[in-house]
Amino acid sequence: MNGRRVWVPVDGEPRLGTVVRYTYAPKTGARLLAVELDEPVDETEEVVVNSRIDDVLFENEL
Repeated sequence: MNGRRVWVPVDGEPRLGTVVRYTYAPKTGARLLAVELDEPVDETEEVVVNSRIDDVLFENEL
């Protein structure tokens, strides 16, 4: 999973980044991805997204 390219929502806009680490939520088992953005948004360089809830699209799925 690490190193995969992914589009994630940031302030309602899709942003391209790279998965730098991942884990699972303890209660739900949902996959959480830490994504380093290619272009920081308002000093935000990394975001954590829930792949079950957030609109996450892996680059190879385009």
